[in-house]
Amino acid sequence: MISSMNGELNIGLAFSGGGYRAATFDLGVLSLLNEIKLNDGRTLLDCVRVLTSVSGGSIPALKYMLTRAKRKNVDDMIRELFDFLCNDDLMGMAFMRLSDEKANRDASSIKIMAQIYDEHLFENATMGDIIDNFENVPVKDYTALSTDFDNALPFRFRLTEAQMLDGGKVSYGVFGNAKHVISRGIVKYITLGEAMACTSCFPSGFEPMMFPDDFKVSLNPEIAQGISHRFGIMDGGVVDNQGIDPLMLAEKRMRKYRKNVDPDRPALDLMIVGDVSSPSLDVGFQPVEQLMSQSVGKLTIGRLRNYGLIAEAAVMALFIAALVLGSGFWMGVLTLLLVIVTLMNVAGALLKNKMYKAISSTFVGDRATFISHMKFATIEALLMNRAKSVIMMSSEIFLKRLRQLNYKSIFDDPFYRNRAVSSTIYELGNEKKQAWMSNVKNGVIPEELTPSEAMQQTTNKAAGMGTTLWFTAQEKEERMPQHLMAAGQYTVCFNLLVHIHRLQQSPEMLTPADQLLIACKPQLLVAWQKSRLTRTGWCPPSPDKQGGCVIIGIWSIYRTLLGK
Repeated sequence: MISSMNGELNIGLAFSGGGYRAATFDLGVLSLLNEIKLNDGRTLLDCVRVLTSVSGGSIPALKYMLTRAKRKNVDDMIRELFDFLCNDDLMGMAFMRLSDEKANRDASSIKIMAQIYDEHLFENATMGDIIDNFENVPVKDYTALSTDFDNALPFRFRLTEAQMLDGGKVSYGVFGNAKHVISRGIVKYITLGEAMACTSCFPSGFEPMMFPDDFKVSLNPEIAQGISHRFGIMDGGVVDNQGIDPLMLAEKRMRKYRKNVDPDRPALDLMIVGDVSSPSLDVGFQPVEQLMSQSVGKLTIGRLRNYGLIAEAAVMALFIAALVLGSGFWMGVLTLLLVIVTLMNVAGALLKNKMYKAISSTFVGDRATFISHMKFATIEALLMNRAKSVIMMSSEIFLKRLRQLNYKSIFDDPFYRNRAVSSTIYELGNEKKQAWMSNVKNGVIPEELTPSEAMQQTTNKAAGMGTTLWFTAQEKEERMPQHLMAAGQYTVCFNLLVHIHRLQQSPEMLTPADQLLIACKPQLLVAWQKSRLTRTGWCPPSPDKQGGCVIIGIWSIYRTLLGK
């Protein structure tokens, strides 16, 4: 790999998790980088040497890797993937296959998702299709991040260029982790859909994807016999939802293997972290409101048991009265009713005893009988609030704490200073006090970088979408895909301009790579001004199925304005 010391621009790019919100936002980032060109005609996207992705961000990342490996047109890929995100009902396909009467009892929802990704998104391609054509791909170190669910470690679906070692040996980046290293002979048979399913296999939504059982490689006896370990793989967001760790790991490897260059010198000149998650909770914990009616909520297990015994006694008394009066009809009715009430009381007693036994086996011990005197409303509140807190802990609190630590690892490290740039989905909105507002006010960034009101509203809408693997009919009608695509484009454009502005404040510190990036500033300004004047947001570089809007290439606009 050519070092930036020789005038090359090497970029690292990380795509965060976040379902279709991340996939579409990151697709916007890709499209912007593919429009901005260096003086030699290459795009900024051509300069991306390291690419990492997590969960939803792996959709555009894996699709891009396959596109470059097959020498296909990137603009076509962006348009086709946008159409796929808007129009293909992945979850509908999954539910249909799960409900298929031919499905066996071992049917796995995440395995079915892998099959759908293979068939409808990745053309049944395997890692081997990229490995065998890796010379066509500008990216020299790619990781789709997952989690080794058995060891609580990152599991990296990693593809790298070869590095020659002393003695003629060849070294590649580790595919897997320290506990599970997958050989390249096996890696080549892993499909892109399987990698995509693993990196987006979020807890509570899917079960772990088991290796090798749920992979097609298990169907090949010659290959499968070389696999001795079996383990579960889940969403990469469990360990690093921003893909920052594999980004830094890749740069470390690049520095290690460079020839005749100080290994302490940076190998990546620019590191862009795209992120669609929020740094803080929108709403703190709020207790669950009572769902059952007030009358039911006042009941207790003991009181319900007493009511059952009273009802049984009352029916028995009526049965005796009917027997004395000789009413055959009412005797039959009351006999049936007595059987039903008695069975209900017996079932209730057995259930209560099992519940006491289960609770007694916990730390509660012999005090389990206290539950008989608790109102149903109290039991509901205890269970629902605990369930909500557990879900909130795993899906919000835990992930946000990880995000803080991951951001600190790169943005607080002096080694990455003036190289690391974040591009977050929420940062150009107006619903909260955003950093851009104070930065413009205090002159930290130029006033021309103030986002328009339309851009702020688009950002608010894009950031407000939930983490799902689909767009609802209402979201399509409200043009949510277009808002996300636009936000990805103008947000990374904004952050590149801010980065360039900061570089220009210290001209004596500029590197040849910095100069290459600064030369792109006029194009970026044209793109920024265009986005400020466009109320409907940007779309892929071709008419699409969701509204027919067309984006003119930024390079073409730039040349037109210069009269070239």
